[in-house]
Amino acid sequence: MKYVLNCLIALLIFTYCPAQISKWQSEQLFKFYRKKNFFKLDKLMSGIKVREDDPELLLYKATIDNDFNKPDESNRSISIILKKYSRHFNNAIMKELFFMRSSNAYRLQDYKTAYLDDSIIVARYRHVCDSSEIETREDDITIFRSIMNTPKMEVSLPADARASFKRDIAGLFNVSVTLEKDTLDFVFDTGANFSVIMESLANKYGVKIVGGMARTGTSAGLKVEGRMGLMNFKMGNIEVKNAAVIVLADSLLTFSNGAYRIMGIVGFPVMYAFKEFSIKDDVCLTVPQKPEAASERNLALYGQYLVVRVIAKSDTLPFLFDSGNTTTELSSLFFNNYRSEIEGKCAKVKTSTGGAGGAVESEAYVLDSLDISAGISRFTLRSMMVHPMDQMGYDMKFFYGNFGQDYINKYSEMKINFTSMNISFLELKKK
Repeated sequence: MKYVLNCLIALLIFTYCPAQISKWQSEQLFKFYRKKNFFKLDKLMSGIKVREDDPELLLYKATIDNDFNKPDESNRSISIILKKYSRHFNNAIMKELFFMRSSNAYRLQDYKTAYLDDSIIVARYRHVCDSSEIETREDDITIFRSIMNTPKMEVSLPADARASFKRDIAGLFNVSVTLEKDTLDFVFDTGANFSVIMESLANKYGVKIVGGMARTGTSAGLKVEGRMGLMNFKMGNIEVKNAAVIVLADSLLTFSNGAYRIMGIVGFPVMYAFKEFSIKDDVCLTVPQKPEAASERNLALYGQYLVVRVIAKSDTLPFLFDSGNTTTELSSLFFNNYRSEIEGKCAKVKTSTGGAGGAVESEAYVLDSLDISAGISRFTLRSMMVHPMDQMGYDMKFFYGNFGQDYINKYSEMKINFTSMNISFLELKKK
């Protein structure tokens, strides 16, 4: 009997001990967490069992669930940490926990929680943020404050949900949007945190203005101001109600002395609500009622950004995924990691980055070619810009570049699945 009791006690002790991981695993997990390499963090964590009495592993689980679109599960881990282990972590990590919870709230359209958590970051953790991060949080606060008491967006998807697509003169995806009885072309932009519409069109089609002025950043790193509104529209036979939209002055969306105008943008929240969509032959957007299962997670979310796993130079390199970018460009992180292959060997040129609000000039290097892979696709891009200094603010320091249309348009179909967190490029186009 004594032997049996001893065995039971030993079993209980083993069962309730925190999961043991090696020193190397612990160091690697923290390294991947700190560098925001979600894909390497996810791969290493897949073989580790997480227990609620291990705060570090809870942190990594909260991060992975946040990154790979399990906001409710991420919030559960964050709640345990804030309740039991708030003194275990330094202020920088505490700030990250509130940032993750704000990001989860953004995806769940809980804009009040997003507003409150961003406000906590600005009030309590300003000293562990750089100035550009504080600017971004303050900009988001202006948006979330305007829409935090508005009804949630509704998306109606019939069994054969589809809409017409085309590319505009800038090479960007455009989707046909119906406002009242008129059909217009809006840019379909995964990098847009919210949908956008020209002020003149907002007035014409009765967009409901809510809240005060709101600020947002652009792809050129500039700040623009507009007002938040709620818009109802259709894309083919897909119906969208109460979509949060930023109403911008016509001048901010007009380029080349009027030769090119962006009448509106369909942004990330609408796409996210689809759960899965595909763009085929640049002419058709289709949305299934039930997302398919995918075998790998090569797409992640960071705050309000999409991140794609790129394999290049025999390494896993996270890239920001923005279908509003015409070209794939490489960041200061890429430049600093591969400086010896670039500096003194690649031509240096002046370049201009444009977006809503204007353009910013800077210097960049021209990399002859880079062989990159995304999912099952692989392609060699040529004459790529490498930026020693980034224009997009603090977020860009974690990513090796912006993934653009010069890669996307080489394939007949692009499919994005937010349930499985997978992006795939299918069937290389014939020259």
